[in-house]
Amino acid sequence: MHAKPTKVTALDLWQDVPILGRLWLAVPIRSRLLAYRFILRILDGIFIDARVRQILPGIYLKRGTIRPTEANAMVLVRRHTQLRTSVALDFIECDMPALRRHTKPYKHAYLLMTAVPGKTLQEVEDTLMPEQVITIGRELRDYLSIMRNIPNPYDNDICDTTGGPLYSHLFGQFRDVPAFKSVPSFHAWVVQRMQLQQHWPAMQPLLEPMFSKFDEKGTVFMHGDLSPRNIMIQRGRLSGLIDWETSGWMPPYWEHASAGWFRLPAGGAIIKAALERYDAERRAVIMVGGITQGATPDNYRVWEED
Repeated sequence: MHAKPTKVTALDLWQDVPILGRLWLAVPIRSRLLAYRFILRILDGIFIDARVRQILPGIYLKRGTIRPTEANAMVLVRRHTQLRTSVALDFIECDMPALRRHTKPYKHAYLLMTAVPGKTLQEVEDTLMPEQVITIGRELRDYLSIMRNIPNPYDNDICDTTGGPLYSHLFGQFRDVPAFKSVPSFHAWVVQRMQLQQHWPAMQPLLEPMFSKFDEKGTVFMHGDLSPRNIMIQRGRLSGLIDWETSGWMPPYWEHASAGWFRLPAGGAIIKAALERYDAERRAVIMVGGITQGATPDNYRVWEED
């Protein structure tokens, strides 16, 4: 199967990669694409198939359905802050033909990036000492505080890092939040979704106070999926965040609303220390996401979360 490679990143990687990375970017796109496919073919024949492969010390190659916003987010964080994260070294997106008669063409991408040192919080949270939990929570709080101030260069207040629709796991697979010019426009879309599902009367008491509170507060840059698998820890300290495909500009409550569930108390304590709490908004947003996927408000009558 042949694919037409196109470089899709909205931001220029040349300004933000080390000198060796710049030399690699000088190689024609088609040649880089062939190199990535050749390397992955060899590694797939040796190891179990995986979406992300280490191809050199500290260098990883990710493949599959990768949104350009993931690479752009790394560029923005590196360009506007001193925060630790992966460095996007290359991003190539290919137009692929439909696999079957009744399916649509799709995109397949390759993202070359540096590693964030350490292990995920999911891997180490049961080994952390109480003082380490406190330290990591404070470090993550400071990280997010700096990150929220990354400026939005687009006309849309609600958008991902390309200025387009924002992916959120809250709305299920392939359900994007459209880009909007303003927060009230986003809230109006939520109301419309609830009306289409005929659940607005039940949701109105929850959503209207929230909308009136945040309609004029603007947006902040957020990661969008603060889960144990995306928080990196090294020697009991925060070493960075990974997986930025859900990042973009959203109302201030969105980071808490979209944060993952934590299996062990240590992870939960870290998130509680790091995030400004929007408990009512979190409940409302999770309910909205569930309703758009076929649930009803009655499914959320019992709501227990520390």
